[in-house]
Amino acid sequence: MRIACIGGAHIDRHWLLKQPLVPATSNPGNVTCSFGGVARNVAENLAHLGRDVMLVSRVGDDEGGRQLISHLESSGVDTSQVSVAPRPTGSYTAILQPDGELVLGLADMDLYEEISPAVLESALPRLRECDGWFVDANLPAATLEWLAGQPGSRWLAADAVSVHKAVRLRGILSEISPLFLNQAQAAVLDAEQARTGVMTSGAGGLVAWSGSDRRTMPAFRATPRDVTGAGDALIAATLFGLSDGLDLFRAAKLGLAAAAITVECAESVNAHLSLKSLNARLLLDNSHDDHA
Repeated sequence: MRIACIGGAHIDRHWLLKQPLVPATSNPGNVTCSFGGVARNVAENLAHLGRDVMLVSRVGDDEGGRQLISHLESSGVDTSQVSVAPRPTGSYTAILQPDGELVLGLADMDLYEEISPAVLESALPRLRECDGWFVDANLPAATLEWLAGQPGSRWLAADAVSVHKAVRLRGILSEISPLFLNQAQAAVLDAEQARTGVMTSGAGGLVAWSGSDRRTMPAFRATPRDVTGAGDALIAATLFGLSDGLDLFRAAKLGLAAAAITVECAESVNAHLSLKSLNARLLLDNSHDDHA
């Protein structure tokens, strides 16, 4: 099974407050930097789980972009279809409460507006070698529609990314299976136009649906350190399970385990995520009794 992840790849900056946020004044905290982007995070997580994965994205012609590509290659991700633009690599800045919950996210991602059908045309031969495509809504709506319209029997999964960008998926919802989104994004999308999907609510767990079968699933127990990237880990492990022949609900349990593992580290991707660690987390949590 070979999977292409198409979308965001940028630098993450996480500001962890030492005390609860006090608006309109200086707040003490610490900053950490890592690599991020939904498609990038999903690709790296899939590589940690042993999948053959290719990233299609765009970075800047700068040190950040070069380091991002080098890190992915060392993780086993094919970066041959990551294009380079004569501008800075995109960035995402997350301001987090002491318990790791997000206060505010700031996205500098205009670079992704350049990922047009014309830019992706050269990547099509390699994309057609893949069994499935995962796209994120960092891509322009026209690019998402162009990808969804490509002929072939592959599956197409997608993530809504944010409330502002979720609307870019409206024209292709019927082509997506599964769709990943959270409750806020669901408020601007008719999500069940997608045949299958997963709607997350952080510590509240998720709702998954496949046709008319709809199930609520609780989150795994965890001690959060930073919630950034948890949703991307959930996506990756769910896609891993689906590509391994599991139904959506069993695959989503793997996703919940991966999310729990990820929130307990300071980076957007936990380097210790593996099939072994997923099974260990499933065994530790009494409310989830399926193994990978």
